[in-house]
Amino acid sequence: MPVTVGQILELSALKDARLLAGGLGLDRKVTSVTVGEVPDIADWLSGGEMVLSTMFAVKGDLDRQREFCRRVMMADAAALFVKTTRFVESIPADIIELAERRRFPIVEVPQSLRWTQLMQEATEVIINRQASLLEQSQSIHRSLLGVVIRGGGWQELADEAARLLGNPVMILDTSLEILAVSQGLPIAVLELAPRLSTPEMRGLFARQGGGQKHFRLSEEGLPAIFALPIVARHVRLGYVCAFSEAEDLSANEVLILEHAVTIAALEMAQDRVRFETEVRLKGDFVDDVISGSGQSGDSLLRRGVFLGCDLSQGATVLLLGVDEFDGLVSRKGLGQDELDRRMELLFSHSLRYVSASESSSLVSLKSGHIVVFVCGKTARDRGALSRLATALQNLGEDAGGLSVSVGVGGFTPEAALMDRGYSEALVALKVGRKLHGPGSLLHFDEVGTYRLLLDIWERDPGEITALYEETIGPIDRYDEANGTQLTRTLAVFLRHNENLTKTAAELHAHRHTIRYRLEKIADIGGLSVFRTEHKERLGLGLKARSLLMS
Repeated sequence: MPVTVGQILELSALKDARLLAGGLGLDRKVTSVTVGEVPDIADWLSGGEMVLSTMFAVKGDLDRQREFCRRVMMADAAALFVKTTRFVESIPADIIELAERRRFPIVEVPQSLRWTQLMQEATEVIINRQASLLEQSQSIHRSLLGVVIRGGGWQELADEAARLLGNPVMILDTSLEILAVSQGLPIAVLELAPRLSTPEMRGLFARQGGGQKHFRLSEEGLPAIFALPIVARHVRLGYVCAFSEAEDLSANEVLILEHAVTIAALEMAQDRVRFETEVRLKGDFVDDVISGSGQSGDSLLRRGVFLGCDLSQGATVLLLGVDEFDGLVSRKGLGQDELDRRMELLFSHSLRYVSASESSSLVSLKSGHIVVFVCGKTARDRGALSRLATALQNLGEDAGGLSVSVGVGGFTPEAALMDRGYSEALVALKVGRKLHGPGSLLHFDEVGTYRLLLDIWERDPGEITALYEETIGPIDRYDEANGTQLTRTLAVFLRHNENLTKTAAELHAHRHTIRYRLEKIADIGGLSVFRTEHKERLGLGLKARSLLMS
């Protein structure tokens, strides 16, 4: 703890001193001692000084005496020590009143006291206390740094910080994901975890504090949270949080948190290096797997095992596309840097989720997409794949409200054939977005002839328009002009494998009515659904219509 004015008043040199004002400010911190015998001394103060003065420079002028004292207070000095009776008879009453209001100590000392004696005693106390604080700070730093040197992680750092503080500690990343909580946290604190993931709480943390200052947050039914941002290069990387019932942290507690934040920043830097190395290695592996580069299956299997990915029993590729990143939806004012940060956050969430639920699988980044090689039993289970894909889409909300589309490839039994699985997932992603818009989920086995149409669309959209006009366009215009449902009838009929009874049931019409409508389609466009070649062209026309209308 720094030296206070109250501790300075206990010096032997001040045994005959008298406190004139500011008794409630004796806890003000004293950082240094200075003699102020010039009227503009306040211009040279930086805060925390105990100012010694005979007020010789303002003798005989009450207004200047008032101004002198007022400016010393406004400069945030710790206290004013004055010798009265020789150059000034007394401190003006209004200054005494102002000092009381500002809790600013004004101390009268005897004329016989030599400033050199007081300065020597006070400086010794300040220096000894600073040396003690420095030793304490070094001890705290060594203790926390030892966690990293011993190879400890977030959990060990939280436990050591909690031991030093005597209060529970929690370490969060910038998205308020819990990296570690110290042992022995009360149940009420553990219940906070789900509430941290809400956008409201993230906004509350983001708005609090400035720079590297700690701030206090309180939630009903929970101890107060004192959080200190982990900052590097003016960017917040996370928070070290202490739980306490106190109104504020002591200087020693703040010191412990500051050192914990320093070590946390170091650990995050190491995490960043590990993360980037892992992303690069997995990215190179994925590139080689899906490029069909000619590497043997055995070589790919060995590299996969090294990265924690078991392709020996086959795999299925999931391809995640962030719709904001690919320009399918509005970025809502997000700059590229912020979008990249949220994309990386989604990748981190996806990596953790897949590692926890599909331990032999792999997650990587490629060309702005997140690639997942799903291994094990899930790779063959269509329902499980859909559930996994949906769960990964939901992580987009946790990563800052991102819209995520997913394409699911077919099961690939051999590592050497994974390039096909990736291509299928990419086609499913593109077709799903084209048919269903942002946030789509499509399996490759649902793509069908859309794959061919999409290839044509990407090369020459006019070809797709021409196909539509030759097949479905005239029917659509007839429906619009006459209020009929011929196009819908055709789509339902083909979906039910040309079953008139099922088509009639869905459309709540008689079978003869359905047949009449189908014959009317042939009259309008010249293509009969009852002729195989014409039926295929009408089916392609409906799909072309879906691409054009999406």
